[in-house]
This record gives sequence, structure tokens and C-alpha cells, in this order.
Amino acid sequence: MQNRLKNKNTINPDVWKAVGHLQKAIAAGGVDPKLLALVHLRASQINSCSACVYASVAGGKKAGDTDERLHNVAAWREAPFYTDAERGALALTEAATRLQDGAQGVTDEIWER
Repeated sequence: MQNRLKNKNTINPDVWKAVGHLQKAIAAGGVDPKLLALVHLRASQINSCSACVYASVAGGKKAGDTDERLHNVAAWREAPFYTDAERGALALTEAATRLQDGAQGVTDEIWER
């Protein structure tokens, strides 16, 4: 993974600039940084992006989240560590992320959560 992180210089610098702007805009939205890290972590797991998983865990720890919660986000439905609001956000994340897999998307039930 270190090679992947080091090789970011081989990617168009405008892409990194755009990602930075996107991250700033998301952070300015008022959502709890711990929740943002959980959502990013779950999407990163689904997308099999190891660098993104690493960054999400680091972001969650920086925001004050626990190892217990970060290590169990893949099993959030069964784990007792998440609030109803967090579960709703994780359900929404999964539904939107799995669209690429042909999933039905965000249902009214998921949106209501």
C-alpha cells in the first residue's frame, strides 16, 4: 500500500486538487467527522480500495472514534456499537455504493432511516 500512496504523484495533479476541494466541501457540511469516516470506510470496503480503507480508519481515529467501532463497520448490522442515525447513514452508503453491482438503490425505507 505504501507504493500506492507514494505513487500519487503519477496521477494528474488536478485530480488531487479536485479531491481536496471535495473533501473540504464535505467537511464543511456540518456532519460529525466520525460519521463521515464510518461512511467513507464502508464505501471503501465495498469498493475494495485499501488506500481508502487506511485513510478512513486514520480519519476515524483522528476524529476520536474507537478501534472497536472502526473494526466492526463491515458488520454494522450485527454489531451493537452504532446509533440509529449511524445505521441509517451506513444503509444509505451501502445502497448508493452497490448501485454499480446492479442493486436496487436507495429505497424509500432506506431514505426514511
